[in-house]
Amino acid sequence: MTAKKVRIIDLASGEWVQQDGMEPSYVISKAREKVSRARVLATVVSKFMSGDGNFGSVTLDDGTDTIRAKCFKDLTLLQKAEEGQLVDLIGKVREYNGEIYLMPEVITKIKDPNMLLLRKLELMRRARDLEKSGGEEEAQQSKPGSSSAKPAMASERDMLRKKMLEIIESSKSGIGYASLVEKSGQPEDKVDAVVNELLAEGICYEPTPGKIRKI
Repeated sequence: MTAKKVRIIDLASGEWVQQDGMEPSYVISKAREKVSRARVLATVVSKFMSGDGNFGSVTLDDGTDTIRAKCFKDLTLLQKAEEGQLVDLIGKVREYNGEIYLMPEVITKIKDPNMLLLRKLELMRRARDLEKSGGEEEAQQSKPGSSSAKPAMASERDMLRKKMLEIIESSKSGIGYASLVEKSGQPEDKVDAVVNELLAEGICYEPTPGKIRKI
């Protein structure tokens, strides 16, 4: 399951869908996007740790809404999150008694406040693209037995994606977009589309504006 960058309001006000068996449950956002694993950039506004050390939670606020991230028994991850701190959190979406919350897997402290603005711009662009497509891609993927109408194009995108990941991984500190375009030998629009895809899925991130690095 890829982690999708979302606004907290998309989770908190989304429609919860409980799946049976091994199928992951998920939230359907306002943009009609299915999210079972999310990535949010937000400020820790409160923190709670139980006296017996078996439960802990932090409340996150990204300016659109708030959501709790909960840990049970192993509270190591929450030790990295302090009140007033900006964090980038990746976690599974869960629901209990009508409350949608996150079960964190990765919590990263963010020192550069500009990252919050960058994430907002990125999410605005993503929301615009989803609105234009009408969620068709998500709907198509959710249909049993559905397949791409253009397998050749899908194969080309997969090959470019693989090549770009190899280039990104070869640079330990991250690679600039201009260098990525040059090394991939592909048009800027194609590179930009794949980069946005990798960022949205949480496979890569931007350590500094204009650079991309694999997590």
